[in-house]
Amino acid sequence: MKKQCLNCGYPVELNYCPQCSQSTSIGRISWKSFLAEFFHAVTHAEKGIFGTTWQLVKDPGKVMNEYLSGKRKKYHSPVTFFLVWVTVSILLQQASLALSGFHPVYLKGLTFSSPESIRIFIKEGEWLYILTFPISALLLYLILTRPVFSYIESIVITMYTFSIVYMFHTLCYIIGGLILRLNVLHWGFYLFQIIVSFLYSIWVCYSAMRRKKIKFLWPRILLYMLTDLIVVLRFLEFLSISWARLEENM
Repeated sequence: MKKQCLNCGYPVELNYCPQCSQSTSIGRISWKSFLAEFFHAVTHAEKGIFGTTWQLVKDPGKVMNEYLSGKRKKYHSPVTFFLVWVTVSILLQQASLALSGFHPVYLKGLTFSSPESIRIFIKEGEWLYILTFPISALLLYLILTRPVFSYIESIVITMYTFSIVYMFHTLCYIIGGLILRLNVLHWGFYLFQIIVSFLYSIWVCYSAMRRKKIKFLWPRILLYMLTDLIVVLRFLEFLSISWARLEENM
């Protein structure tokens, strides 16, 4: 019995499409397929990261909807994509700190309440931020995507979004930290990163959901963004305080 390739639409009978070579066994994202892709991500290298990056900046909704519908051949896998940009961003942050030194500049009311939590977040924030993406994905699913996507599919959307956020951070460290020699630990630098991340996340939500006939789309987007901002910041503060206490006990 002939099937239709989910990537290019070509009628196929075998395990791989003769037109584009994508596997015909691809279906809806599941925990099993997600974990298999994660294993593939840490044991293989793939091409197309810069093309996927540009497409996610220009039209993130198209990339995410096509990937989740089965057109995965032309896009970099979200797990590999995420790991690459996280690694590059953290390395460039450390390179910027090596040039400028550890000289944080705080603004009262913008950062956390505890001096120790501020110190830990300034030092380890890029790592701690990684731990927040399952929470952001859960909020995205509960508030915005549940009528259309599953939670694991919402994790994929969030992973692509976080990847581009880390790409923006990478550019900030290259231009601000390495070229202009700015203090990347200044509160203004951090605030700029938050604003850019916030605006891009809004663009992702609108781009991905605008054709899904979701009721009250903009109120849902704004509710998700505000809830995510509050919950994530509180979670980051909790992680920073916990890290500081752990250091004290060691």
